This record gives sequence, structure tokens and C-alpha cells, in this order.
Amino acid sequence: MAIVQEKAGLSQQDLRKLRAMRPGLALDLQIMATSGVSRIKTEFVGMDGNRFLIIKFPDESRWGDLGDVIYPDAVLVVRYIHEEDAGEVVAFKVKISVIVSSPARFIFTTFPVSLQCHALRSEQRAQAHVHVTVVETETDVMLFDGLIVDLSSSGCRVSVDRQLVKQKLAIKSHITLAIKNPDGKISELTGIVMNQKVDEIRFYLGVQFEASEKVVEGLLHQLMIA
Repeated sequence: MAIVQEKAGLSQQDLRKLRAMRPGLALDLQIMATSGVSRIKTEFVGMDGNRFLIIKFPDESRWGDLGDVIYPDAVLVVRYIHEEDAGEVVAFKVKISVIVSSPARFIFTTFPVSLQCHALRSEQRAQAHVHVTVVETETDVMLFDGLIVDLSSSGCRVSVDRQLVKQKLAIKSHITLAIKNPDGKISELTGIVMNQKVDEIRFYLGVQFEASEKVVEGLLHQLMIA
């Protein structure tokens, strides 16, 4: 398992990705145990400015006694999935500052000094800001308006104001995306819901297109984001 290599400094984009971390976000911790490198799961709790991160102490009923590998001054490699824009794994190193046991067991760490990012998808997606109306294909009922925030020839991610979403869509359900072109005409793309994610203010919908790549690429050019 590769250890994250340090690079100097955090860019504004790096900081934006860290600020996108929400309480309850699933984290993968890479630790050094006597048997070698181990990976365990836990949750993000919060952060205090650029001073420190707070991580939930992993469940020892699941992972066993961790007192000899998670302790002050130990180094952790933290990974999480950042899906707000294009979907990628973000990783960074931190050092444990202190572990508290009340009101619950939390790990306080130093703030990251660098990030490593790796795309989840083999296909590059273009970042976009395209207004779209999401329609249930079978009933032709309009569900909500949103924004396509990244787009490729095979799929897209739609961001919606959480207050507009009355209930989650079923995975593998069929939807139609109505997109207004620069010339005022409406283009429609049908797709399948592949994943969903919710944070405090936004609802994100991962969609796999059913149309051919040629049709989608034509739309990308019309929208001038190809």
C-alpha cells in the first residue's frame, strides 16, 4: 500500500476540498501496526479553522484494540472520497495531537500540509454549470431543478438544493434531464440513477447516460464545454 508523499503547501483548491468535508463523512485511516500497514474505517467529526481536525476514534469492537497504533504523535494517512465536483480520492498525512475520551472518544490531529488526489473515474469529466430539470421518465413528472456540475460522454453529476428534494430516487431508476441550449431549444438526455449523496445543503445525483456517446458529445459541443 502506497504511503502518501508530502508536497509543500495547500492550494486554494486543496482548502476547498478540505472545507467540503462534512460531519459523518466516511474516512479510511492507514496506520502502522506490528503486522505492517493496516487500513481501518471511521468518521470525520469536524475541524477548527486551519488548526486541527477531529476524527471519531474507530470502533474497537470491530477493529480490535488500537491503543498501540493510535496514540499521540502517531502519524495517520487519511483518505476520503470527494464527490462534489468530479469524484476523486483525497489523501493526506496528519499527526495525532491528543485523544479525548469524554464526551466521546475523539482524535485531534494536526492540520494537513498537503493533499494527494486521484480521480475515481478513468474517463475525464468536464466541470460544468448547466441548468437542468430532472424528470421521472416513466410518469413524465418534473421532480426538481438543479445544476449539472460535471459532465462526460457517459454520465454526469447533478447538484440540487436539498430543500427541493422531497425523497431520494431509487437506484437504477430512469430519469430524463431537460437541458436548455444556448439557442433556447431544449435537449433531453435519459439516464439511470447510479448513486446519491446528501450534505447539509446540497443533494448530489450520479447519472449514467443511456444515449450513445456521439449524441452526448454533440450536446457537449452545443453547450461549449467539450
